[in-house]
Amino acid sequence: MKGYLPYLAGALAGMLVAILLSGLLTLTGTPQLILFALLPVIGGAVAERVSQRRSGNS
Repeated sequence: MKGYLPYLAGALAGMLVAILLSGLLTLTGTPQLILFALLPVIGGAVAERVSQRRSGNS
């Protein structure tokens, strides 16, 4: 479970950014769905990659 923590933290950060952008830009419909689908996945992937590089497990 510990190996998933960087991904989960990044996904949470991506979700928070998606909520913030959705509220600021007042998005609805398809653009909002795309935002909520992509940002958590991208945030999780980036956080996991950074974590792996820092620990030297690339």
